[in-house]
Amino acid sequence: MADLHAAQLDGFALEIETIDDAVEKAIVRHEYPYQNGALLEDMGQKARVVKFRCYFWDDGADHATYDTHTELLKHLDSMDISELVHPKYGPMKGRVESMAVRHDDRDRFAEIDITFVEGLIEDGGDTRHEDVEAGAEEAYNDGIEKQKEEFARDVQDALGPESQSILDRVLDPARGIVEQFGGVTTKARNYLKEVESYVGTMDAAVNTIANPANSLVSTINYGTDLPGRVIGSVSRCVERYALLYDSLKTSPARFVNSMVFGLKGLSNASGKFAKTTTIAAASHTALQTAYLYKADETLRVAQKQREGQRAFDAEGNYTAPATVVGGGNISGGAAATAPETAMTVGELESSLAAVRSGLQEAIDISRQNTSLKQQALQLQTHVNSIKLEREKIIRVLLDNPLPLHLVCLRYGLPYNAAERLLTINAIRNPNCASGEVSVYAS
Repeated sequence: MADLHAAQLDGFALEIETIDDAVEKAIVRHEYPYQNGALLEDMGQKARVVKFRCYFWDDGADHATYDTHTELLKHLDSMDISELVHPKYGPMKGRVESMAVRHDDRDRFAEIDITFVEGLIEDGGDTRHEDVEAGAEEAYNDGIEKQKEEFARDVQDALGPESQSILDRVLDPARGIVEQFGGVTTKARNYLKEVESYVGTMDAAVNTIANPANSLVSTINYGTDLPGRVIGSVSRCVERYALLYDSLKTSPARFVNSMVFGLKGLSNASGKFAKTTTIAAASHTALQTAYLYKADETLRVAQKQREGQRAFDAEGNYTAPATVVGGGNISGGAAATAPETAMTVGELESSLAAVRSGLQEAIDISRQNTSLKQQALQLQTHVNSIKLEREKIIRVLLDNPLPLHLVCLRYGLPYNAAERLLTINAIRNPNCASGEVSVYAS
Protein backbone atom coordinates (compact mmCIF):
# COMPACT_ATOMS: atom_id res chain seq x y z
CA MET A 1 0.00 0.00 0.00
CA ALA A 2 1.41 3.38 -1.03
CA ASP A 3 1.61 6.41 1.23
CA LEU A 4 -1.88 7.60 2.11
CA HIS A 5 -3.13 11.14 2.48
CA ALA A 6 -6.04 12.46 4.51
CA ALA A 7 -9.02 13.78 2.55
CA GLN A 8 -12.76 14.30 2.97
CA LEU A 9 -15.73 13.70 0.70
CA ASP A 10 -19.01 15.21 1.94
CA GLY A 11 -17.83 14.88 5.52
CA PHE A 12 -16.52 11.29 5.19
CA ALA A 13 -12.92 11.05 6.36
CA LEU A 14 -10.87 9.22 3.72
CA GLU A 15 -7.39 7.82 3.39
CA ILE A 16 -6.52 8.18 -0.25
CA GLU A 17 -3.84 7.49 -2.77
CA THR A 18 -3.78 9.86 -5.73
CA ILE A 19 -3.89 8.01 -9.03
CA ASP A 20 -4.32 10.64 -11.70
CA ASP A 21 -5.19 14.30 -12.19
CA ALA A 22 -6.20 15.59 -15.60
CA VAL A 23 -6.68 19.17 -16.73
CA GLU A 24 -7.54 19.81 -20.37
CA LYS A 25 -8.17 22.97 -22.32
CA ALA A 26 -10.74 23.38 -25.05
CA ILE A 27 -8.66 24.41 -28.05
CA VAL A 28 -10.37 25.11 -31.36
CA ARG A 29 -8.21 24.58 -34.45
CA HIS A 30 -8.99 26.82 -37.39
CA GLU A 31 -7.22 25.27 -40.37
CA TYR A 32 -7.00 27.03 -43.74
CA PRO A 33 -6.24 25.67 -47.20
CA TYR A 34 -2.80 26.40 -48.58
CA GLN A 35 -1.60 27.39 -45.11
CA ASN A 36 0.63 25.37 -42.83
CA GLY A 37 -0.43 24.84 -39.27
CA ALA A 38 -3.61 26.21 -37.70
CA LEU A 39 -4.97 29.23 -35.90
CA LEU A 40 -5.64 28.13 -32.34
CA GLU A 41 -8.43 29.58 -30.24
CA ASP A 42 -8.47 28.94 -26.49
CA MET A 43 -12.08 28.36 -25.35
CA GLY A 44 -11.17 27.89 -21.71
CA GLN A 45 -10.32 25.06 -19.37
CA LYS A 46 -12.38 21.89 -19.26
CA ALA A 47 -13.50 20.37 -15.96
CA ARG A 48 -10.68 19.09 -13.77
CA VAL A 49 -10.85 15.32 -13.32
CA VAL A 50 -9.31 13.86 -10.15
CA LYS A 51 -8.93 10.11 -9.77
CA PHE A 52 -7.98 8.64 -6.43
CA ARG A 53 -8.17 5.38 -4.54
CA CYS A 54 -9.43 5.28 -0.97
CA TYR A 55 -8.79 2.42 1.44
CA PHE A 56 -10.96 1.08 4.27
CA TRP A 57 -9.89 -1.65 6.66
CA ASP A 58 -10.09 -2.94 10.21
CA ASP A 59 -6.83 -3.90 11.89
CA GLY A 60 -8.47 -5.34 14.99
CA ALA A 61 -7.19 -2.44 17.07
CA ASP A 62 -7.73 1.30 16.80
CA HIS A 63 -8.23 1.49 13.04
CA ALA A 64 -11.77 0.48 12.04
CA THR A 65 -13.05 2.10 8.82
CA TYR A 66 -14.31 -0.91 6.86
CA ASP A 67 -18.00 -0.28 7.56
CA THR A 68 -17.56 3.35 6.46
CA HIS A 69 -17.21 2.34 2.81
CA THR A 70 -20.79 1.00 2.67
CA GLU A 71 -22.09 4.23 4.18
CA LEU A 72 -20.11 6.22 1.61
CA LEU A 73 -21.49 4.18 -1.29
CA LYS A 74 -25.04 4.64 -0.05
CA HIS A 75 -24.47 8.38 0.32
CA LEU A 76 -23.14 8.70 -3.23
CA ASP A 77 -26.42 7.32 -4.60
CA SER A 78 -27.82 10.83 -4.21
CA MET A 79 -27.64 13.31 -7.07
CA ASP A 80 -26.50 16.24 -4.95
CA ILE A 81 -23.34 18.23 -5.57
CA SER A 82 -20.44 16.82 -3.55
CA GLU A 83 -17.54 18.59 -1.87
CA LEU A 84 -14.10 17.01 -1.92
CA VAL A 85 -11.38 18.33 0.36
CA HIS A 86 -8.29 17.31 -1.60
CA PRO A 87 -4.95 17.07 0.26
CA LYS A 88 -3.30 19.20 -2.45
CA TYR A 89 -6.01 21.31 -4.12
CA GLY A 90 -8.16 21.96 -1.06
CA PRO A 91 -11.98 22.19 -1.24
CA MET A 92 -13.46 21.28 -4.63
CA LYS A 93 -17.15 21.15 -5.55
CA GLY A 94 -18.36 18.77 -8.22
CA ARG A 95 -19.76 15.30 -8.74
CA VAL A 96 -18.55 11.72 -8.50
CA GLU A 97 -18.54 10.36 -12.05
CA SER A 98 -17.65 6.74 -11.36
CA MET A 99 -16.76 4.31 -8.57
CA ALA A 100 -15.01 0.95 -8.75
CA VAL A 101 -15.30 -1.12 -5.58
CA ARG A 102 -13.19 -4.06 -4.45
CA HIS A 103 -13.71 -5.49 -0.98
CA ASP A 104 -13.03 -8.59 1.03
CA ASP A 105 -15.42 -9.28 3.88
CA ARG A 106 -13.17 -11.96 5.35
CA ASP A 107 -10.22 -9.62 5.82
CA ARG A 108 -12.53 -6.63 6.26
CA PHE A 109 -10.66 -4.67 3.64
CA ALA A 110 -12.02 -2.51 0.83
CA GLU A 111 -10.71 -0.08 -1.74
CA ILE A 112 -12.73 2.25 -3.96
CA ASP A 113 -11.44 3.98 -7.08
CA ILE A 114 -13.29 7.27 -7.44
CA THR A 115 -13.38 9.63 -10.41
CA PHE A 116 -14.33 13.12 -9.25
CA VAL A 117 -15.19 15.90 -11.71
CA GLU A 118 -14.86 19.45 -10.44
CA GLY A 119 -17.54 21.90 -11.56
CA LEU A 120 -16.71 25.60 -11.46
CA ILE A 121 -19.97 26.67 -13.13
CA GLU A 122 -22.98 26.26 -10.88
CA ASP A 123 -26.41 25.48 -12.25
CA GLY A 124 -28.87 28.11 -11.08
CA GLY A 125 -31.85 25.77 -11.54
CA ASP A 126 -34.97 27.80 -12.20
CA THR A 127 -32.99 31.06 -11.90
CA ARG A 128 -32.25 30.75 -15.62
CA HIS A 129 -35.21 33.06 -15.90
CA GLU A 130 -36.84 35.42 -13.43
CA ASP A 131 -38.23 33.82 -10.29
CA VAL A 132 -41.93 34.08 -11.03
CA GLU A 133 -42.92 33.81 -7.36
CA ALA A 134 -40.64 36.60 -6.12
CA GLY A 135 -41.56 38.84 -9.03
CA ALA A 136 -45.27 38.25 -8.52
CA GLU A 137 -45.11 39.10 -4.82
CA GLU A 138 -43.24 42.33 -5.56
CA ALA A 139 -45.75 43.32 -8.25
CA TYR A 140 -48.68 42.42 -5.97
CA ASN A 141 -47.25 44.56 -3.16
CA ASP A 142 -46.87 47.50 -5.54
CA GLY A 143 -50.37 46.83 -6.83
CA ILE A 144 -51.89 47.40 -3.38
CA GLU A 145 -50.64 50.98 -3.46
CA LYS A 146 -52.00 51.40 -6.98
CA GLN A 147 -55.40 50.07 -5.84
CA LYS A 148 -55.47 52.55 -2.95
CA GLU A 149 -54.64 55.39 -5.35
CA GLU A 150 -57.37 54.21 -7.74
CA PHE A 151 -59.96 54.11 -4.95
CA ALA A 152 -58.89 57.57 -3.76
CA ARG A 153 -59.52 58.91 -7.30
CA ASP A 154 -62.96 57.28 -7.27
CA VAL A 155 -63.74 59.08 -3.99
CA GLN A 156 -62.57 62.37 -5.47
CA ASP A 157 -64.76 61.87 -8.53
CA ALA A 158 -67.75 61.09 -6.34
CA LEU A 159 -67.37 63.85 -3.72
CA GLY A 160 -65.29 66.58 -5.33
CA PRO A 161 -63.38 69.01 -3.05
CA GLU A 162 -64.93 67.55 0.11
CA SER A 163 -63.12 64.28 -0.56
CA GLN A 164 -59.74 65.61 0.55
CA SER A 165 -60.68 65.92 4.23
CA ILE A 166 -62.26 62.46 4.10
CA LEU A 167 -59.17 60.85 2.53
CA ASP A 168 -56.85 62.54 5.06
CA ARG A 169 -58.76 61.24 8.09
CA VAL A 170 -57.03 58.57 10.23
CA LEU A 171 -59.54 55.81 10.97
CA ASP A 172 -59.90 53.57 13.99
CA PRO A 173 -60.09 49.98 12.65
CA ALA A 174 -62.25 48.93 15.63
CA ARG A 175 -65.02 51.41 14.80
CA GLY A 176 -67.43 51.80 11.90
CA ILE A 177 -66.58 54.10 9.01
CA VAL A 178 -69.55 56.49 9.04
CA GLU A 179 -69.42 57.20 12.78
CA GLN A 180 -65.87 58.51 12.44
CA PHE A 181 -66.88 61.30 10.06
CA GLY A 182 -68.75 64.23 11.55
CA GLY A 183 -69.70 67.48 9.91
CA VAL A 184 -69.85 66.13 6.36
CA THR A 185 -72.54 66.83 3.80
CA THR A 186 -75.49 64.53 3.24
CA LYS A 187 -74.03 63.49 -0.09
CA ALA A 188 -70.76 62.50 1.56
CA ARG A 189 -72.53 60.68 4.40
CA ASN A 190 -74.64 58.65 1.97
CA TYR A 191 -71.51 57.76 -0.01
CA LEU A 192 -69.69 56.70 3.17
CA LYS A 193 -72.69 54.51 4.09
CA GLU A 194 -72.33 52.76 0.75
CA VAL A 195 -68.59 52.30 1.37
CA GLU A 196 -69.26 50.88 4.83
CA SER A 197 -71.87 48.51 3.43
CA TYR A 198 -69.38 47.37 0.77
CA VAL A 199 -66.65 46.78 3.36
CA GLY A 200 -69.11 44.85 5.52
CA THR A 201 -70.03 42.66 2.57
CA MET A 202 -66.37 41.93 1.88
CA ASP A 203 -65.68 41.13 5.54
CA ALA A 204 -68.70 38.81 5.71
CA ALA A 205 -67.98 36.93 2.46
CA VAL A 206 -66.65 33.40 3.05
CA ASN A 207 -66.11 34.34 6.71
CA THR A 208 -66.00 30.69 7.75
CA ILE A 209 -62.44 30.57 6.33
CA ALA A 210 -59.75 32.23 8.42
CA ASN A 211 -57.08 34.32 6.75
CA PRO A 212 -53.64 32.79 7.44
CA ALA A 213 -51.44 34.89 9.67
CA ASN A 214 -48.28 34.23 7.65
CA SER A 215 -49.57 35.04 4.17
CA LEU A 216 -48.39 37.92 2.01
CA VAL A 217 -51.77 39.66 2.36
CA SER A 218 -51.49 39.70 6.15
CA THR A 219 -48.00 41.20 6.11
CA ILE A 220 -48.90 44.22 3.97
CA ASN A 221 -49.47 47.54 5.73
CA TYR A 222 -52.66 48.97 4.21
CA GLY A 223 -52.57 52.20 6.18
CA THR A 224 -55.16 53.83 8.44
CA ASP A 225 -57.03 55.98 5.92
CA LEU A 226 -60.23 55.18 4.04
CA PRO A 227 -58.58 53.65 0.92
CA GLY A 228 -56.43 51.42 3.13
CA ARG A 229 -59.50 50.27 5.09
CA VAL A 230 -61.36 49.37 1.90
CA ILE A 231 -58.51 47.75 -0.03
CA GLY A 232 -57.44 45.75 3.04
CA SER A 233 -60.94 44.28 3.40
CA VAL A 234 -61.17 43.46 -0.31
CA SER A 235 -57.73 41.82 -0.36
CA ARG A 236 -58.53 39.62 2.63
CA CYS A 237 -61.85 38.66 1.06
CA VAL A 238 -60.21 37.64 -2.22
CA GLU A 239 -57.60 35.66 -0.28
CA ARG A 240 -60.37 33.70 1.43
CA TYR A 241 -61.81 32.86 -1.97
CA ALA A 242 -58.40 31.45 -2.97
CA LEU A 243 -58.40 29.31 0.18
CA LEU A 244 -61.94 28.19 -0.63
CA TYR A 245 -60.65 26.55 -3.82
CA ASP A 246 -57.51 25.26 -2.14
CA SER A 247 -58.36 21.59 -2.69
CA LEU A 248 -58.35 22.16 -6.46
CA LYS A 249 -54.66 23.00 -6.47
CA THR A 250 -53.90 19.37 -7.27
CA SER A 251 -55.29 20.37 -10.68
CA PRO A 252 -53.83 23.87 -11.21
CA ALA A 253 -55.78 24.66 -14.39
CA ARG A 254 -59.09 23.87 -12.64
CA PHE A 255 -58.06 25.98 -9.66
CA VAL A 256 -57.36 29.05 -11.80
CA ASN A 257 -60.59 28.69 -13.79
CA SER A 258 -62.67 28.17 -10.62
CA MET A 259 -61.09 31.16 -8.91
CA VAL A 260 -61.66 33.42 -11.94
CA PHE A 261 -65.31 32.32 -12.16
CA GLY A 262 -65.96 32.67 -8.43
CA LEU A 263 -64.39 36.12 -8.16
CA LYS A 264 -66.32 37.32 -11.21
CA GLY A 265 -69.50 36.57 -9.29
CA LEU A 266 -68.15 38.54 -6.33
CA SER A 267 -67.42 41.51 -8.61
CA ASN A 268 -70.92 41.40 -10.08
CA ALA A 269 -72.37 41.51 -6.57
CA SER A 270 -70.28 44.55 -5.58
CA GLY A 271 -72.57 47.13 -7.17
CA LYS A 272 -70.93 50.52 -7.79
CA PHE A 273 -67.67 49.19 -6.29
CA ALA A 274 -67.35 46.36 -8.84
CA LYS A 275 -64.30 48.13 -10.27
CA THR A 276 -62.43 47.87 -6.96
CA THR A 277 -63.30 44.18 -6.58
CA THR A 278 -62.36 43.36 -10.19
CA ILE A 279 -58.89 44.89 -9.83
CA ALA A 280 -58.22 43.15 -6.50
CA ALA A 281 -59.50 39.82 -7.84
CA ALA A 282 -57.33 39.95 -10.97
CA SER A 283 -54.22 40.88 -9.01
CA HIS A 284 -54.66 38.14 -6.41
CA THR A 285 -55.50 35.51 -9.04
CA ALA A 286 -52.26 36.38 -10.81
CA LEU A 287 -50.37 36.00 -7.52
CA GLN A 288 -51.88 32.57 -6.85
CA THR A 289 -51.12 31.49 -10.42
CA ALA A 290 -47.50 32.52 -9.94
CA TYR A 291 -47.34 30.37 -6.80
CA LEU A 292 -48.69 27.42 -8.79
CA TYR A 293 -46.21 27.94 -11.61
CA LYS A 294 -43.35 28.02 -9.12
CA ALA A 295 -44.59 24.83 -7.44
CA ASP A 296 -45.08 23.18 -10.83
CA GLU A 297 -41.56 23.93 -12.01
CA THR A 298 -40.03 22.74 -8.72
CA LEU A 299 -42.05 19.55 -8.96
CA ARG A 300 -41.00 18.90 -12.55
CA VAL A 301 -37.31 19.29 -11.70
CA ALA A 302 -37.71 16.97 -8.70
CA GLN A 303 -39.45 14.33 -10.81
CA LYS A 304 -36.67 14.35 -13.39
CA GLN A 305 -34.05 14.02 -10.68
CA ARG A 306 -35.90 11.09 -9.17
CA GLU A 307 -35.97 9.34 -12.53
CA GLY A 308 -32.18 9.40 -12.62
CA GLN A 309 -31.80 7.63 -9.29
CA ARG A 310 -30.82 3.99 -9.32
CA ALA A 311 -33.33 1.49 -8.00
CA PHE A 312 -30.63 -0.64 -6.33
CA ASP A 313 -27.50 0.41 -4.50
CA ALA A 314 -24.00 -1.04 -4.88
CA GLU A 315 -24.86 -3.96 -2.60
CA GLY A 316 -28.03 -4.85 -4.47
CA ASN A 317 -30.40 -3.42 -1.88
CA TYR A 318 -33.57 -1.78 -3.15
CA THR A 319 -33.59 1.99 -2.76
CA ALA A 320 -37.04 3.45 -2.29
CA PRO A 321 -37.62 6.51 -4.46
CA ALA A 322 -37.64 9.83 -2.68
CA THR A 323 -41.01 11.48 -2.23
CA VAL A 324 -41.55 14.32 -4.67
CA VAL A 325 -43.12 17.36 -3.05
CA GLY A 326 -44.28 20.38 -4.99
CA GLY A 327 -42.28 23.52 -4.23
CA GLY A 328 -43.25 27.14 -4.04
CA ASN A 329 -45.44 29.02 -1.62
CA ILE A 330 -48.61 27.84 -3.31
CA SER A 331 -50.99 29.33 -0.76
CA GLY A 332 -49.17 32.49 0.19
CA GLY A 333 -48.08 31.04 3.52
CA ALA A 334 -50.98 28.76 4.38
CA ALA A 335 -50.81 25.00 4.31
CA ALA A 336 -52.24 23.70 1.06
CA THR A 337 -52.43 20.67 -1.15
CA ALA A 338 -49.53 20.67 -3.60
CA PRO A 339 -49.82 19.57 -7.23
CA GLU A 340 -49.08 15.85 -7.61
CA THR A 341 -47.96 15.93 -11.24
CA ALA A 342 -46.32 18.59 -13.37
CA MET A 343 -48.58 20.64 -15.61
CA THR A 344 -48.68 19.89 -19.30
CA VAL A 345 -48.11 22.61 -21.87
CA GLY A 346 -51.86 22.65 -22.54
CA GLU A 347 -52.61 23.23 -18.85
CA LEU A 348 -50.04 26.02 -18.70
CA GLU A 349 -51.60 27.73 -21.70
CA SER A 350 -55.21 27.36 -20.50
CA SER A 351 -54.43 28.66 -17.01
CA LEU A 352 -52.42 31.56 -18.46
CA ALA A 353 -55.29 32.47 -20.79
CA ALA A 354 -57.77 32.47 -17.89
CA VAL A 355 -55.71 34.66 -15.60
CA ARG A 356 -54.67 37.07 -18.36
CA SER A 357 -58.29 37.55 -19.38
CA GLY A 358 -59.04 38.69 -15.83
CA LEU A 359 -55.99 40.95 -15.81
CA GLN A 360 -57.01 42.46 -19.16
CA GLU A 361 -60.47 43.24 -17.81
CA ALA A 362 -58.90 45.00 -14.82
CA ILE A 363 -56.43 46.89 -17.02
CA ASP A 364 -59.26 48.13 -19.24
CA ILE A 365 -60.87 49.88 -16.26
CA SER A 366 -57.57 51.02 -14.67
CA ARG A 367 -55.08 51.87 -17.40
CA GLN A 368 -52.75 53.66 -14.98
CA ASN A 369 -52.26 50.53 -12.83
CA THR A 370 -48.88 49.40 -14.15
CA SER A 371 -48.59 46.57 -11.62
CA LEU A 372 -51.37 44.65 -13.40
CA LYS A 373 -49.45 44.90 -16.65
CA GLN A 374 -46.30 43.77 -14.87
CA GLN A 375 -48.06 40.70 -13.45
CA ALA A 376 -49.42 39.77 -16.88
CA LEU A 377 -45.95 40.12 -18.42
CA GLN A 378 -44.29 38.03 -15.70
CA LEU A 379 -46.69 35.12 -16.15
CA GLN A 380 -46.43 35.26 -19.95
CA THR A 381 -42.62 35.36 -19.82
CA HIS A 382 -42.49 32.42 -17.42
CA VAL A 383 -44.77 30.23 -19.53
CA ASN A 384 -42.87 31.11 -22.70
CA SER A 385 -39.59 30.18 -21.00
CA ILE A 386 -40.97 26.91 -19.63
CA LYS A 387 -42.42 25.94 -23.02
CA LEU A 388 -38.98 26.39 -24.56
CA GLU A 389 -37.27 24.39 -21.82
CA ARG A 390 -39.80 21.58 -21.47
CA GLU A 391 -39.23 18.36 -23.33
CA LYS A 392 -40.73 18.06 -26.78
CA ILE A 393 -43.52 15.53 -27.06
CA ILE A 394 -43.74 13.17 -30.03
CA ARG A 395 -46.48 10.71 -31.01
CA VAL A 396 -45.42 7.10 -31.59
CA LEU A 397 -47.46 4.17 -32.85
CA LEU A 398 -47.01 0.90 -30.96
CA ASP A 399 -47.10 -2.24 -33.10
CA ASN A 400 -48.10 -4.43 -30.16
CA PRO A 401 -49.46 -3.71 -26.67
CA LEU A 402 -46.58 -2.94 -24.31
CA PRO A 403 -46.18 -1.98 -20.65
CA LEU A 404 -45.56 1.73 -20.36
CA HIS A 405 -42.19 1.06 -18.69
CA LEU A 406 -41.00 -0.75 -21.81
CA VAL A 407 -42.26 2.10 -23.97
CA CYS A 408 -40.00 4.42 -21.98
CA LEU A 409 -36.96 2.16 -22.45
CA ARG A 410 -37.67 1.74 -26.16
CA TYR A 411 -37.54 5.51 -26.71
CA GLY A 412 -34.52 6.25 -24.55
CA LEU A 413 -36.27 7.30 -21.35
CA PRO A 414 -35.73 5.96 -17.82
CA TYR A 415 -38.32 3.31 -17.02
CA ASN A 416 -39.66 5.37 -14.12
CA ALA A 417 -40.53 8.20 -16.55
CA ALA A 418 -43.75 6.22 -17.03
CA GLU A 419 -45.30 8.30 -14.25
CA ARG A 420 -44.88 11.47 -16.30
CA LEU A 421 -46.09 9.77 -19.47
CA LEU A 422 -49.36 8.93 -17.76
CA THR A 423 -50.03 12.66 -17.36
CA ILE A 424 -49.93 13.28 -21.11
CA ASN A 425 -51.80 10.15 -22.24
CA ALA A 426 -55.27 8.70 -21.70
CA ILE A 427 -54.08 5.19 -20.84
CA ARG A 428 -56.46 3.09 -18.74
CA ASN A 429 -54.02 0.21 -18.19
CA PRO A 430 -50.32 1.16 -17.97
CA ASN A 431 -49.39 -2.51 -18.29
CA CYS A 432 -50.98 -2.70 -21.73
CA ALA A 433 -50.44 0.53 -23.67
CA SER A 434 -51.43 0.36 -27.33
CA GLY A 435 -52.06 2.52 -30.36
CA GLU A 436 -50.64 6.05 -30.48
CA VAL A 437 -48.77 7.11 -27.35
CA SER A 438 -47.25 10.48 -26.54
CA VAL A 439 -43.66 10.27 -25.26
CA TYR A 440 -41.03 12.83 -24.38
CA ALA A 441 -38.37 13.14 -27.06
CA SER A 442 -35.06 12.03 -25.53
